[in-house]
Amino acid sequence: MAVELRMLQMDQTMTKGKIGKWLVKEGDAVTQGQPLLEIETDKVVHEQESPTDGIIAQLLAEEGANVPVNALLAIIGAPGEEVARVAADTPPEPVEVGATPEPQASVQPAQPKATPSATTVAPKASPAARQLAEKLAIDLTEVKASGPGGRILESDVQRYIDLRGPAPIEETTRLKASPLARRLAKEHGVDLISIVGSGPDGRIVRDDVLQASAAAAEAPVIETPALQQETEVIPMDGIREIIAERMTMSLQTTASVTLHTEVDATAFVELRGMLNDKLQAREVSLTYTDLLVKVVANALKEHPRLNATLTDEGIHLLSEVNIGVAVALDDGLVVPVIRNADKERLSDISDQVRSFAQRARSNQLTPGELQGGTFTLTNLGNFGIDAFTPIINPPEIAILGVGRILKKPVVHDDEIAIRSMLALSLTFDHRVVDGAPAAQFLQTVSGYIQDPYLLLV
Repeated sequence: MAVELRMLQMDQTMTKGKIGKWLVKEGDAVTQGQPLLEIETDKVVHEQESPTDGIIAQLLAEEGANVPVNALLAIIGAPGEEVARVAADTPPEPVEVGATPEPQASVQPAQPKATPSATTVAPKASPAARQLAEKLAIDLTEVKASGPGGRILESDVQRYIDLRGPAPIEETTRLKASPLARRLAKEHGVDLISIVGSGPDGRIVRDDVLQASAAAAEAPVIETPALQQETEVIPMDGIREIIAERMTMSLQTTASVTLHTEVDATAFVELRGMLNDKLQAREVSLTYTDLLVKVVANALKEHPRLNATLTDEGIHLLSEVNIGVAVALDDGLVVPVIRNADKERLSDISDQVRSFAQRARSNQLTPGELQGGTFTLTNLGNFGIDAFTPIINPPEIAILGVGRILKKPVVHDDEIAIRSMLALSLTFDHRVVDGAPAAQFLQTVSGYIQDPYLLLV
């Protein structure tokens, strides 16, 4: 019997993945555990393996396509088995009352499926959200909800509009077109309203769009002086697209507040130098980030309200202290996690941070190394940044930004002296933590930096 290959959910926040590259083609024989394709997410490039031995009967997702979690990717049949070709998974379209739904081909199901209802169940949404969606012909099933109990708010609809851009003509005129045809039309800049569909009941299908795109490419292009300037366009897809969605969601669904402070890090610098001198024989070199991971972990044990997450049930104080360390890549960033950082030795933390950075830049991190963070540390000191406003990494409720260490003339023991000063920026969710407790946490972090020998106690 044929086996379905579906998009895996590699972490709790993943909603879709991009098909980076197929490693097989239709007709290929495959074995269980063999890598079939590369999946790109906002965190990692992952090879998805075959769940069984067999023959690739059909590939249902194109390279470069963003595919929802659990969507059908391929069909694997037994050797010699004839497998009927099926349509790719698509979101259910509204069915008019009294209308007969079009039959859909499917792989042999293990259990009989219920007959589709004559009407679709509308998602929960506020009146303002429904009014805005109806005005702009937006399908509420495509909008991510942030309200209580999965309720769609007006701000959710507005965020969907901002991310999507202007509504295509075909959406506002309710043209009949397959989801693949709509996506190809957007990619190729084809106006669906000018196409006559060749599918059932005049439905526009994939070949119709490709033919229209090819015809447009053959048409002569009249250039004007105003349009001759060449520009580079970087597609907002893959890791860049998902980072944009998550950061926008963070700002729109949290009550973010940032506190800035400057701390005397002279003793902190001296301790690092002393430790590296002692560890030189072991070829270990501690970075400021290594030390700061330990500082933050110790401070979180004293201020557990910052080591928490917010759900519909309330505020969950987390027992583990897992520090995410932001690593910059050429086209984005990833946040691998140091687990139980409050219990790890400095040398072990240093080894993990170094390994994470090396493997992140070669796309070798595993999904498990990018999950379970309870607090994030992001250090831009190497880039000459003094202070900045970091954005919370959901579902965490706080993040600490670290600037460069800079020697300055300051008042020390009632005298002007040259000291090494460090800027810190704490962004937190004001729904969970008030300003005073957040400031106390930042004071504790500053205390460890001013007197870092407490880390060794």
